[in-house]
Amino acid sequence: MKRLLPFLLLAACAPAAETDAPTTAPAPAKAEMTSVERGAILWKRCRSCHTLAEGERHKVGPNLWGVFGQAAGAREDFNYSRAMKASGIVWDDATMDAYLEKPAAYIPGNRMTYAGLRKPEDRAAVIAYLKSETGAE
Repeated sequence: MKRLLPFLLLAACAPAAETDAPTTAPAPAKAEMTSVERGAILWKRCRSCHTLAEGERHKVGPNLWGVFGQAAGAREDFNYSRAMKASGIVWDDATMDAYLEKPAAYIPGNRMTYAGLRKPEDRAAVIAYLKSETGAE
């Protein structure tokens, strides 16, 4: 046993032998959400009052199919407020952004009761989603 003791001590101090056991790789980083995906999540706040697909019915607010490039308050089949009809706005990225920031301030007297989206990145995401879902080119 005395002869084995130095060998056992050396063996205990030696680095561990490498094994062929598989190692666990770190989990892949979660992919960042696209602007359209983020907009789809934010849109959930809007869907109780608006629809998006062509031919869908109006709700409290108008169906938004084809809204980009359209004059505000111009659809014959929806009862818009006088303020919306008289606004002279044509919906594009800039006008939609300003409206979504604070609808009551952008078109005073309109009927949209939504308070608005304060963060520019949230508005940009909603606009990207709207464009992807409403036939905008």
